[in-house]
Amino acid sequence: MPLTQMEREKWEGLCHQCGLCCFEKIEDEEGRIFYTSTPCRYLDIGTRRCKIYQKRFQIFPECVQLTPELVKELKWLHRSCGYKKALLEPGQESGAARKNKSKSPR
Repeated sequence: MPLTQMEREKWEGLCHQCGLCCFEKIEDEEGRIFYTSTPCRYLDIGTRRCKIYQKRFQIFPECVQLTPELVKELKWLHRSCGYKKALLEPGQESGAARKNKSKSPR
């Protein structure tokens, strides 16, 4: 279901603007994700902001439009992603957080 303009503004406001999703990623045949140090050509490395943000989907069709539905499915989003955190139910932890807790001494 498409977001209304107000919902879209609220949704976009969840982004922490870390720029991590703007770096190239490679997925192997076993589904493992490898993060590269190669940013999108439109990412300003200093500010971590997109230089063409308002027109990014028209200018660069490969740019992934993060929707609530897509964020739930993507495995490559960083665990500190604002979108990802917002979709967790209160009291629910990401799989990575649970995994890290299970490794810590009690």
